[in-house]
Amino acid sequence: MRWLAVLAVLGLVSIPPAVSAQTQPGACSYAPTILAAADFLLAEPATFPNFWRDRYGDDAAYLKIHYGNLNDTEGSALLSGLEKRSHPPLRIAELRLAYATPAERAAIIAGMQPAPNKKSVVGQLGESALRALVAEDGGTWLLGELARLQTLDPADASSAATAIAQTLTDLEADAKSRLAKRAQDAGVVTLALPLLAIKDSLADYMSYLDRLPPAALPNKDSRGQMIRKALYASALRPSFDISKQPAEVQAVYRQNDMARALQPIGQLVNHAPVAEILLTAVNQSGDLRVGTVVAAGLNARISAKQLDPVGDPDALIASMVDGLDYIFGHSGREGILVTFGVTGMQGETAEEFVDRALARVALTPFLQGIAAESPSRPAQLAATFPWELWVGLAGRLKAGGAITSEDHIVAADLMLAAGRPADALRALETASDWKTALLRSHGLAFALDRRCANLLGRPIPFSQPLYRF
Repeated sequence: MRWLAVLAVLGLVSIPPAVSAQTQPGACSYAPTILAAADFLLAEPATFPNFWRDRYGDDAAYLKIHYGNLNDTEGSALLSGLEKRSHPPLRIAELRLAYATPAERAAIIAGMQPAPNKKSVVGQLGESALRALVAEDGGTWLLGELARLQTLDPADASSAATAIAQTLTDLEADAKSRLAKRAQDAGVVTLALPLLAIKDSLADYMSYLDRLPPAALPNKDSRGQMIRKALYASALRPSFDISKQPAEVQAVYRQNDMARALQPIGQLVNHAPVAEILLTAVNQSGDLRVGTVVAAGLNARISAKQLDPVGDPDALIASMVDGLDYIFGHSGREGILVTFGVTGMQGETAEEFVDRALARVALTPFLQGIAAESPSRPAQLAATFPWELWVGLAGRLKAGGAITSEDHIVAADLMLAAGRPADALRALETASDWKTALLRSHGLAFALDRRCANLLGRPIPFSQPLYRF
């Protein structure tokens, strides 16, 4: 990947041997299905539904460039065509900036105008472009612009700095320190602090807090609040070790039960993004056992190779539901999960999302020929889940019977349970419910990419994928 080579030259990161496998995503066995999904997601409807927005074309184009091994001319033509659409993908400008060369990126930014009531274009660039401005362009323009914005609009400067730091969580500690030092030298406090806060050791963060002028911490509670804020973010990083932190940080940690609950959830989210469900569940319920019991138990099973979060995410979800039921009971768990959705899966609640996973787990032995008879209804399913429809369609699929386009959405789930992702995509491509088919196709591409190059991996929970080249 282009960004890795540039970071290595800048001394910001070393390239591990395993990365070379990621530079050829097209070699993955799932690449043809990922590319087919990308093409489906890139196709425009004959008639645009009211209020329709393209939420998937940017991710699809990103996957197509990488898995299709498009050259610069082909990639630029693809993105240019998307930009000219009447309904362009929502993040196409960000994707275009990330894909551009440093000179092209500088020219594009120079031609941009700040949004109304804004003092800079920084907030309009998108996180992928912000990362590219550091990773590929050295960060000089960005530091200067943040320094200017810090005096004109401190709130916007702080928001931009936080976004920048979040895109750089994978940099090595020394790289974060060097960039933070450059920010300090440029007087960009708003960037220096969040950069130091994403290091595995908060020693430099604390040292910088000590050196800040009194005006930067207007009241005695500010210091504690800043430490707690850094702790919450740090707790979600698997590499964070509280025992190696400064004494003041450890003292705040001991007084903060939530940070201790977040740490195992952060580790689990690193294994499987779907575990973001637990972050919302602990926030909604306030029950710290979501982290200390459920997430910690799942992490132990992953470490023991009893669960495969990449190869078999449904089994992980089913185990996660078991843990939540242990704490809240069936109805209590449902009452929590019906109140929120899952990242990237608009239109259904977390409960509906896990119900589909539970049904796939239950039907997998039957669909794969391991069990001769279809299973009985799983007790953990919501009462409203259409189990009879799923079982009936599973029997018809297994017998080679015809499936109507109205049932293709469910059929796609069943084909995934049968281990046939390419057939699942074909079912979605011909489904009568086009909107849901797009949503599920995007989810399928995301899941298959996880098994290959993980290009759509998110830097932090609930964030959007970063486009890297």
